[in-house]
Amino acid sequence: MISHTITDRDAGSRFNKFLERLLPNANSGFLYKMLRKKNITLNGKKAEGRETLEAGDTVEIFFSDETYAAFRKAESTEPVSYSAHPIKESDIVYRDDSVLIACKPAGILSQKDTPESESFNEMVLQYLLNEGIVNPASFREYKPGICNRLDRNTAGLVIFGLTLPAGRELNRLLKERKIGKYYYAVVLGEMKRPIDSRLFLTKDSAANQVSITEQKQNEESVSVHTEIIPVCSGKELSLVRVILHTGKSHQIRSVLSYLRHPVLGDPKYISSDSPFASLNQKYRVRYHLHAQMLLAYALRFPEGLSGEVEKVSGKIFYAPLPKPFAEVITSEFTKGADPDAVMEIPGTPGIVL
Repeated sequence: MISHTITDRDAGSRFNKFLERLLPNANSGFLYKMLRKKNITLNGKKAEGRETLEAGDTVEIFFSDETYAAFRKAESTEPVSYSAHPIKESDIVYRDDSVLIACKPAGILSQKDTPESESFNEMVLQYLLNEGIVNPASFREYKPGICNRLDRNTAGLVIFGLTLPAGRELNRLLKERKIGKYYYAVVLGEMKRPIDSRLFLTKDSAANQVSITEQKQNEESVSVHTEIIPVCSGKELSLVRVILHTGKSHQIRSVLSYLRHPVLGDPKYISSDSPFASLNQKYRVRYHLHAQMLLAYALRFPEGLSGEVEKVSGKIFYAPLPKPFAEVITSEFTKGADPDAVMEIPGTPGIVL
């Protein structure tokens, strides 16, 4: 008989899913048969597999050692490698035992789009492996992953759940829009007044592009709510704060383009025949830009969080300014002053704009 005690890492999992991870070489039909025959029990009792596990639960498996070993995936002796470029300590904004927040550079995918591609998700996994925070065996129970995605050429803060309960809670908070997400963008044109934008977004998956309209175009059109607040404005460029009330692919870039304030350097939503094309090219050349000037700058966590996300309750985290972003702000808006001085989020210590 083999006994397992459920830890916090697996708390919240369905029993059948836990068994599938524990015994990957056993099919689901066999596992359900073993549950019916009480060859696998939960807390000493017959189980159906639909139960939600809690920390401290006991799983007993009445197999011979040989049978158990046959259903367990053999441990590889080869070193596990996810990325040749793990993140550095300087990329990490915050980490505890359950949550990691890091700053993704522009030009890197959040998650893989092909098996061969490298992404920030894999770069973080490699860091966690290198630091001994996780190991290949623990991935059978839970593999940490990114909770919020950013476009390839958007820099800024991404959140990782390091344990299953933390990952579930972070994803719930994001889905219910309880984590405040604040972006900054340098846009073309002079924006003088705040805009509370409520429009419809329709995605063209084949072109990996979206369109924005005032009316719903078809059944796939979704409502998007974007709040845009000018912080500093000039005749040709404006620095704006963007608050997302919905989070759809390319939402900020496409909405700003529709509002005739496209994001500086955006390769997708400023076409060659756009009236902004020459202005965009002027500043791209001046500052040697290779990505759009859009930054996922701050995350505000709600008060009253508990459990494995308690340590981030009520906290606000800021991304360090990427060099191109800081250069544009310093040259165009602050005239050499501290660029962070214009990027304070209202309701937090410091300058409030």
